[in-house]
Amino acid sequence: MVKVSIIVPVYNSEKYLDKCLDSLINQTLSDIEFIIVNDGSLDKSENIIKEYRKKDKRIKLINKENGGQASARNLGLKEASGEFIMFIDSDDYVSLDMCEVAYNVAKKGYDIVCMDYYIVKDGVISYANAFKDKESGKISPKEYLFSGAGPCNKIYNRLFLINNKFAFPLGITYEDYAAIPALAKFNPKVYYLKYANFYYVQHDGSTMRSKEYKKSYEDIFPATDFLYSNLSNSDLKEELEGLITYHLLYLGSLNFYKFGRFEQINKIADYMRKHFPKWKNNKYIKSFKLKDKILLKLFYRKRYGLIKFIQKIKRCIR
Repeated sequence: MVKVSIIVPVYNSEKYLDKCLDSLINQTLSDIEFIIVNDGSLDKSENIIKEYRKKDKRIKLINKENGGQASARNLGLKEASGEFIMFIDSDDYVSLDMCEVAYNVAKKGYDIVCMDYYIVKDGVISYANAFKDKESGKISPKEYLFSGAGPCNKIYNRLFLINNKFAFPLGITYEDYAAIPALAKFNPKVYYLKYANFYYVQHDGSTMRSKEYKKSYEDIFPATDFLYSNLSNSDLKEELEGLITYHLLYLGSLNFYKFGRFEQINKIADYMRKHFPKWKNNKYIKSFKLKDKILLKLFYRKRYGLIKFIQKIKRCIR
């Protein structure tokens, strides 16, 4: 059994694939397998992967019809044989010691290890903390819920995922937000490592940086339903409320507001009234900055004219 299986879903990633694969095949930990799932790419991605496979026999190429990132990751997970699993997206890259550092912590008996990461945006690299006020150490499943919904700054015990029948939900864009926090209900042993080794690259093709409205943005609703159905009957109700308030009412509303899709924000407000009418009393929301709490209340009350007025004042002050 190899120590780590790295699963990389690929779709039309020819611009970024070389940097991603270079960072993987040159890892300081050698006992790794790379499962590259080509999800029906129409560009030169498959040819690039084949060239790398000639140089490194640890690469396993799986070609499939396009079915989305979730289906590619799920297939990769089925084919993986490693003791631990990592997910890396094909437009991102990692530090050369990523696997070694993560594995050395995970093998001490943890189901999940969460780490900090870097954000690469317009050529600028900035450090992102999974937890701002914590040092490295064990964390509870409740704390894990707020370590970030992305799967790529974490390493997972493969048997933990298999035993709990883990899979990303198919057919939606926000599959990370739906599935990764939901692992908390299985009471995992989690460690937070205050160390960044993953570079999250944001570009115009990234899901949340599109300059045009995408119908897939509305997938945040079924993703939220998936998360709610998994955690609403657990002892994580307050954490679930805080998480959904942040991702749906705050981030979701901000994204829809950017495109003037007020009907979708109305839908969010109605969802919150139905499921979380007392969200303002949530202890996690109380720790938000004042300006963010004001914005949350305005979205909840559907006061879009007032939001526009406040933004106009801010621009005048600048």
